[in-house]
Formats: sequence, C-alpha cells, structure tokens
Amino acid sequence: MNKEQARKHIRNLRGFYTHLGAFVAVNLFLIIVNMLTSREVFWFLFPLFGWGIGLSIHAVVVFLAGSGWEARKMEQLTGLTQTKDEIARLSERAETLITILSSIEWEKVDPELTKTRDSLSQVQDDISKLEDGDGPIDAKQVKEQIERLEEFVTSPKFAYYDRAVR
Repeated sequence: MNKEQARKHIRNLRGFYTHLGAFVAVNLFLIIVNMLTSREVFWFLFPLFGWGIGLSIHAVVVFLAGSGWEARKMEQLTGLTQTKDEIARLSERAETLITILSSIEWEKVDPELTKTRDSLSQVQDDISKLEDGDGPIDAKQVKEQIERLEEFVTSPKFAYYDRAVR
C-alpha cells in the first residue's frame, strides 16, 4: 500500500468510527427517551434497526469491499508487497545491470554517471532488504528504479558511453 492509499484507508476508517460513535450516542439517547416516555412501545428499535443496516453496509465497504483489500491484508500480515519469486527476478535484473554497467569507467566518461552507479547500489540494498523482509521497502519503487536503469542501458546515450570507453 502506498502512502496515498494508506491515507485514504485511514480517512475511511475515521469516517466509519465517527459513524459508529454517532450511532451509539444517538441510539442511547433514543432508548433513554423511549424508556422515560413510553415503556409499552419500544419505538427506538425502528431507528436502531434502520441505522444499523446503514452502519453494517459502511463496515463492509471499509473493512471488506475496499479496493485491493486482499493485497492490503497480505502486505499488513507479511510486510511484503511482492512474492519471493518476484523479488528473485528483480535481483536477477539488478545483477544483469551490474554486469553491464561495471564495464564503464564512470569518472572518465562522465562524472555525472556516478549517480547512476549510486542508484544501482541503492537498488541492490533495497532488494536485499526485500529478500530479508527488513524495513518498509516498496518493491514497486525498486522495480521502477530497475526499469529506469534498464532504459538507460538500452539507450543510445549508453551505447555512446560504451564506445567512448573502449
């Protein structure tokens, strides 16, 4: 779950708990009024039942039917958004990039390329954390970083740098 999805889920939870609080407070008030005014007819049951249906629907929407609830629950329970196989594939792709990019003498060609090397090192660290299950690392971000690096390796700019070094 990314930050925006987490914020939305928290807003939904807050809305549900506010709804629940209002439900309890108002219905307690109606029960008290009913008991003080007319003990023969339990009319408080009608709003209690009707509003209870609405509250139940709200609970289902927030806790069960929200978009991606299974993925959120899996992430909550495991701390991972990707399976071990997907992490292994990311690791393989990173290793391939390391092999390709290690042929470049970064400082000789373009000192700015050290950022690319550092980015690759960060990707390696993030993949290790994903494999170990350490920390709040977002596998989607790691995948995007690898894709950007792969895009660089397949670009004409990389081919130029590769020829310049040789």
